[in-house]
Amino acid sequence: MVKAFNPDISLGADVYYNVPGVAVVKWDPTLKAAHIEWQGWADTTEYAAANDAIIGALSDRHGSRALGDCRLLKVIKQSDQDWSVRDWFPRVLAAGLRRMALVIPTSGLAGMNVKDILSQVPGTKLEIAHFSTIEEARAWLAQPLTIPPVGQ
Repeated sequence: MVKAFNPDISLGADVYYNVPGVAVVKWDPTLKAAHIEWQGWADTTEYAAANDAIIGALSDRHGSRALGDCRLLKVIKQSDQDWSVRDWFPRVLAAGLRRMALVIPTSGLAGMNVKDILSQVPGTKLEIAHFSTIEEARAWLAQPLTIPPVGQ
């Protein structure tokens, strides 16, 4: 089970994870969404911590949306892909995630990794869309949900 996330004051109230060159996870108050910006390759510990920070942001803010800027994401190890499907997705869905906008990685292999992971998530529980630009992703994410938030 993921521990409760209380952002470090030195990171700022809206920052849940920040490892330069790996990823930054913030709460976007305009979109009311967790926002991860991948900045490169992540080892297993970093990959899990960054993704778990999304759960922390959604839980803290009672959110249902996430924006993944995956343009600089590098290849995801198979064991991390398996962890995403088996462990992370059930927890993030339980935390309330209902809509996810992803900006496509520039790395073709990383893009295939992301699509493989997402192909295993039940479509009835999560709206997912892929975009070429962050602006397109933000515009789609701001639209009303078609899947009700948890508890409604």
